[in-house]
Amino acid sequence: MIGRFFSEDQQIMFTPYAIILANIFVTFPLAFGVIKPVFDTMSRSLEEASATIGATRWQTFWHVTLPSLRGAIVTGALLTFARAVGEFGSTILVSGNLAGRTQTAPLYIFAKFNEGQIEAANAIAIVLALLSFVIFSVLFFARDWLEFEAQDV
Repeated sequence: MIGRFFSEDQQIMFTPYAIILANIFVTFPLAFGVIKPVFDTMSRSLEEASATIGATRWQTFWHVTLPSLRGAIVTGALLTFARAVGEFGSTILVSGNLAGRTQTAPLYIFAKFNEGQIEAANAIAIVLALLSFVIFSVLFFARDWLEFEAQDV
C-alpha cells in the first residue's frame, strides 16, 4: 500500500530504514506499556492550573505533561532499545542480511550458528546478553535512586 508512493529506484526493504521501522513496530508496545500507566495516574490539577493562567495546549504539554512523564519515557526507551538489540523475527524478514550493512547481531549469530561456528555465535550472544543486563541494571538502580530522591522532597 505504501509502496505505490515510491518510484522503482526507491526501495525501503533490505535497507537499514526497514530494520528501524520493523523494530519500531515490534518494540513500541513496551514503551506504551510503561508510559500509559504513569499517564493514567498523573494528577490533572497541574494541567488545569496551566490552562487557567493562559497556557496553550502545546505549552501545557511541553512544560507540564512531558516533564511528568520523563522517567517513564526514558524507561520505555531503554526497554525498547534492549528488545530491539535482540530482535530476530522482524529483522530477518526485512534486513537483507548484508554483512556490514544490514546484518544485525541476532542475524549474525544465526548465520554463524548455521555455519558451525558456535564459538563466534556464543561470543556475540554473550555481548548482547551483557548489554541487556547493563541496560536493565541502569533501569533498576535509576528507579531506586529516583524513589530515594522523591522521598527527600
